Amino acid sequence: MPSSTNSTSSAKDASPPPESTKRSAKSTAGASGRTKKRARLTVGEDETTQVTSLEDRYRLPLADADAFYVPDFVDGATAQEWHDELLKLEEWYRPTLKVYGKSVTQSRKIAAFSTDPELEVKYSGHPVDMHHDYPPLLRKIQDMVEEKLGVKFNHAFLNLYEDGKIYIGNHRDNRENRVIASLSLGAPRTFVLTHDSPPPKAAEPASDDESASSSSAKTALLYSHRFTLAPGSLVIMQCATQQRWKHAIPKEPKVKDSRISITFRQLVF
Repeated sequence: MPSSTNSTSSAKDASPPPESTKRSAKSTAGASGRTKKRARLTVGEDETTQVTSLEDRYRLPLADADAFYVPDFVDGATAQEWHDELLKLEEWYRPTLKVYGKSVTQSRKIAAFSTDPELEVKYSGHPVDMHHDYPPLLRKIQDMVEEKLGVKFNHAFLNLYEDGKIYIGNHRDNRENRVIASLSLGAPRTFVLTHDSPPPKAAEPASDDESASSSSAKTALLYSHRFTLAPGSLVIMQCATQQRWKHAIPKEPKVKDSRISITFRQLVF
């Protein structure tokens, strides 16, 4: 992804979530003269609240990670209703990205909201169009996620995948984004998680018996994981997950319906 993040992807539809390019907590004055606070990249562990309320049955079997998948945060009918209402938001737009030094318009639409009227983040080097008047439905959804997880968020970032041709390439959110919760609405899409390192080789030569084969498969699963994001499902990634793992929503041409993801973050400034 573009140079303002830690991603390796470069396609215009594979752009990263919004992150500031500034490491300091300094405030800057915008064109209107109002002071803006930029989200920091470097965040201490004591500056965020971790999710501790979820049962182990929701935990993803990943090495070097603390991640969860709740397949039924809300039922499918409710998820579709929310999708249809959010699709009507006036705040959707296609951001401009820097790809190999050139400005391009992303195919995937986004919308960004913050509970802090002075918070500013950047997306591939460009300021995000940040909105502070939450639509009632989005406020309701964030309240539900916060209650379920026992964590407060100050930023909601929406992505619109209009069909299976729209995707996001292999990337990681900023490494200091310690708690991220992402809700899926609309069409099911595949979610791929990939560890930075390959699975460790067995100390002894692999045998041909069934138990050895099964053990090898389980080990491989710890370092590469693929599953379908169901409508109404919630993914949580926290702690060191972003340091060791990348994730992606690959192209799926057979998918004709749209999907909206809402990613909630704790941004520290």
